[in-house]
Amino acid sequence: MNEEKTEKSITKSINDWLLGYEKITEFADEIHTEELEDSNTNLALQRSGVEEMPNKYVGEKCWYRQYNYILFLKNYSESDEQRLENLDWLDDFSDWINQQNRDRNYPTIKNKKVIKIGCSDEITYQTDEKGTVSNYYIQLYFLIKGGI
Repeated sequence: MNEEKTEKSITKSINDWLLGYEKITEFADEIHTEELEDSNTNLALQRSGVEEMPNKYVGEKCWYRQYNYILFLKNYSESDEQRLENLDWLDDFSDWINQQNRDRNYPTIKNKKVIKIGCSDEITYQTDEKGTVSNYYIQLYFLIKGGI
């Protein structure tokens, strides 16, 4: 198998890096790609867009892109206490993302460099008919420099 085939994709690198958040295992041992599973407690990472960004300096040969993702959380939400715990988890996760940015602890991507990360929009976006399971999401941003 050649080296390019075994190289991790940007999404796989980000997914693996997110597993470094110690509280992630409160909900799942893995992060699914694109869609939540049928189980009542799980996470999924979905790419929500890629935006070309201008180069910082005239004559730069590299490129900058902002990769946008949504991390979905599906969990029980039968009571106010459970819903508040889910929102607290999202707040803690947001704090962790912001700390990783301050520490410049970024995902490692071959031939590319993450130069900034951030997050926003921690919301409940869907609840099942019985109100017992809710889906939450948080928007993640990764500014990546490539062509290096």
